[in-house]
This record gives sequence, structure tokens and C-alpha cells, in this order.
Amino acid sequence: MRLKIAAKIGLGFGIITIAVIVNAWVTSRTLERSRNINEKIMNVYTPSEAFISDLYTRISDSRMLIKSWVSIDHISDTPDKLKLKALHASDYKAVMDTLKHLSVYWDSLQFRQSLYHIDSLIVDSLFPKHQYIMEQLNSLEKYDDTFVVFEVTPMTEEGGEVMVLTHSALAQIEKLRLSQKAVVEQGRQQMLSTFNRFQNWIFIMGLILVVGAIVIGIFTINSLAIPINHTKNILLSMGRGVLPKEKLTEGSDELGQMAKALNMLVQGLTNIFNFSLQIGKGDFNTHFEPLSEEDVLGHSLLDMRNELKKAAEEETRRKEEDEQRNWAAQGVAKFSDILRKNTDELDELSYNIISNLVKYTNSNQGGIYIVNDNDKSNLFIEMKASYAYDRRKFVTKRIEVGEGLVGRCYQEKEKIYLTDIPHDYMKITSGLGEESPRALLIVPLVYNDVIYGLVEIASFIEYPAHVIEFIERIGESIAATISSSKAQIQTALLLEQSQQQAEEMSSQEEEMRQNMEELRATQEQSARREEELQQEVNELRKRLKESN
Repeated sequence: MRLKIAAKIGLGFGIITIAVIVNAWVTSRTLERSRNINEKIMNVYTPSEAFISDLYTRISDSRMLIKSWVSIDHISDTPDKLKLKALHASDYKAVMDTLKHLSVYWDSLQFRQSLYHIDSLIVDSLFPKHQYIMEQLNSLEKYDDTFVVFEVTPMTEEGGEVMVLTHSALAQIEKLRLSQKAVVEQGRQQMLSTFNRFQNWIFIMGLILVVGAIVIGIFTINSLAIPINHTKNILLSMGRGVLPKEKLTEGSDELGQMAKALNMLVQGLTNIFNFSLQIGKGDFNTHFEPLSEEDVLGHSLLDMRNELKKAAEEETRRKEEDEQRNWAAQGVAKFSDILRKNTDELDELSYNIISNLVKYTNSNQGGIYIVNDNDKSNLFIEMKASYAYDRRKFVTKRIEVGEGLVGRCYQEKEKIYLTDIPHDYMKITSGLGEESPRALLIVPLVYNDVIYGLVEIASFIEYPAHVIEFIERIGESIAATISSSKAQIQTALLLEQSQQQAEEMSSQEEEMRQNMEELRATQEQSARREEELQQEVNELRKRLKESN
């Protein structure tokens, strides 16, 4: 037990006080129990026994009264007859109601059931027999020899049954009375036993108080003298500059708190030494806790550590930002060179873009889509190239506008970055099998507010912000190159169509020239023929004139 000095001093008084309180409580409980037993004996069991005896007397008297009723047949209001009528009318009911009221407080359910059984026997069987005899004798219809009906032996006559029922009721009433008497005696024995135990309790409590006072006195002396001497020796050693090598025993009393304060001081000095040593080595994550909120030295060391740690973190962040900027700048230069060298063939350009983009961003799979607007009324998106795990993938894929994530990205003209990808959207295939990617990025390739295509890349790791920014940054250059490539392809196609049309027009001119020459020859031939016909006509006219 580690108690404060005041608590140790008050411990003895507390134990004595508790013992007195416990003793008073036990005494009160004992007296209360005895009082309850006595009250129950006086107010329940003794009155119950008296009323049961009264009931026994009245039922026993009813046997004589019913005989008297039969014997005195011609006199209607004799004292015995009036007494029997009163028993039937009120006396029995008063006694039984009192017993039923008292039976509520009986401890034995069997006794209560026995009482109700007696009541049922008397009210339902015995009294109806009495009433029957009383009615028959009043009418003078029966019982010529009235004394015979009260013999107990014959069970066939009404009077014999009355006696049997009366004897049965009296036997049960007597049994119940003896039971109540036994309960009263048991209660008295219980009171005597309680007082005997109470006497023993007083003797034991007195002995406990004496022994407890001696033990508490010895314990208090030892718990104060030894710790005080030990603490005094430690303080004298610390006054000479010697710190204790072992941890002092701590307690909840004042001496224990002094030991706890000394332990905290020694531990704090040791922690300060170790903390300063680690900071000197550059370890800014060393855990350190000041001795308290008022520990100026400890908080100063923490402030110093935080400033040094902040400077180191800022230096690390600057290095990371420089590395990211260099990475982006190198990527821009790399893709500028790729876009500059591959502008003639759109398929090859698409493959070079997506393969280098997958490798440069440490992705696992990617694809590039080009907007096919050859037919303005049937615009769609087609995959030009895809790349996964250092190999080219030949996939022909047509996507309608608004279809899937790629179609939605085209409609919204905004990038789509997902880290929760549906399992049925994409699988990355490798030598280890198929697995869904962790991150998916779709970036539209926009130039002059026109989307020329889209880039889709996927990876098992999430993309940092600078990688997404880099892809968006080179997306405009890719779109411009695609626009230029498509323009060159369109120009070449138009030039080829123009040359073909020129050749066709030249061929048509030659044909027309030949047709004109043929037409001219035909016209000349027609003119000569016309001239010949005119001459023939003139000749004929001349001949006609001569003949006339």
C-alpha cells in the first residue's frame, strides 16, 4: 500500500471508524431482524394460532348444535338453534376472513392452501349438510329416529356424512393449528439463535479492533521512517553532484512524489543529452518530450529541432521540385523531337507517341485515339495505336462520341483521372496474368479549342500531380502535330486528286479536239455536198427552162 502520509495517519482512525460503523450496522440489522421476527410472531402467527383454535372450537360446537337441532324438533328458537344459525350466518365467516387476511403474511404456501381447503370443505360440504338437516326437520318430513343419523359408522345416511365431514374438518384444523404453533416456536428459537450470534460478533469485533490497531501502528511507523531515511541519503548524494544510478521507488504519498520528481529530473537530463546527440548527427525524427509545459530548456530544444527539420524538408522539397521540373523539361524536349521527326505517317507517329509516353511515365499500358472527321456527318473516334509491357499491340477499335470513358472525355473536353476502375473496363496482361490497373488517365489532345485525339494510359500505381500536368502540357503539342499531319495528308490527297483531275481534263480536251476536227470535216463534207446539190438543183432548173 502506497498512501500519502496524511492518509497513513488517518488510516488507523478510518479503520476504527469503519469497524464501529460496521458493528453498528450489524447490531442494527440484528435488532431489526429480531424485531421483525417478534412482530411476525405477535401479529401474525400467535393471532393465527388463536383464531385457528377458535375455528376448531366453533366447528366442534357445531357437532353438538346440529344434534341439539335434531333433538329439539318442535321448538324453533332455542339458544342452541340460534347459535347454530349465527355460526352459519356470520360467526364462521368472521373467523375465516380474519384467518385469510392473516394467511397473506404466512411464509408457507402449503399452510395457505390447507386453510383454503378447510374453508372449501366446510362451506361446500359440511354447511350444506347442516342446512339440509335444518330444512328437513323444520318440515317434519324425515328422521323418525333422529339419533341414528349421527352415528359415524353408517356412510349411507345424511347424518353419518355430517359427522364424518365434521371429524375431517376438525382433524385438518388441528393439524394447521399445530403447524402454526411449530412456526411460533421456530421463530422464538430463531430469535434466541440471533442473539447468541450477536454476542459472538461483539467479541470477535473487539478482538479485531485491538489486533488491527497494533498492525496499523507498526505499518505506519515502518512506511514513514524507512522511506524518509532513504530519500534523505539520495538528496545528500545529489547535493554533491552524484546522480542515482538506479530508479527510485515511487509511491502515491509525499515521499513517493519526491522520488518520482527526482526520477523525472534524472530521466529528463538523460533525454536531453541523447536528444542533443541525435540532432548533432542529423536525425531530426528523434522523439523527445519536455518534462512539463514549463520546461524552458526542453521546449527550446524542440523549437530548434523543428526549425532544423523544417529547413531540411524545404531543401528536400526544392530538390524534388527541381527533379520534377527537369523531368518535365526533358520529357517536353524528347516528345518535341519525336513530333518533329514523325509527321508524314499518322499511324507510325501515333505508335511512337504512345510507346514513349508509356515508358516515360512508367505506365503499364496505353493507347492513343484520333478523331476521324473525314465524314462530317459520321464523326467517330478510332484507336490508332496501343502499347503494353514493351510490345506493340495491334488493336482496331472504333468508339462513338459519348461512348464509354473515352467518348465522354471527348464530349466534356476535360481529363478523366480514376483510381477506382471498374473491373470490366480494362485488364493489364503480363506474364503473371491479367489484373485491373490502379490508376487510369484519359487526356484530350486539344489545339485551338479543337480536339484532335485522346491519350489513355493505365498503371498499377497512382500518377503524381506533376505527371498528369506534364501529359496535359505535351497534349497540346501532340494535337498540333496531329493537326499538321492530318493537314499534310489532306493536302497530299487533294494534290493527288487535282493531278488526277488535270489528267482527266487533258484527256477530255484531246478527245474534244478530235471531235471538233471530225465535226469540222463533217461540216466541210456537208458543205461540199450541199454545194453539189445546189449545182444539181440549178442544172435541173436550167434544163426545165430550156425544155419549156
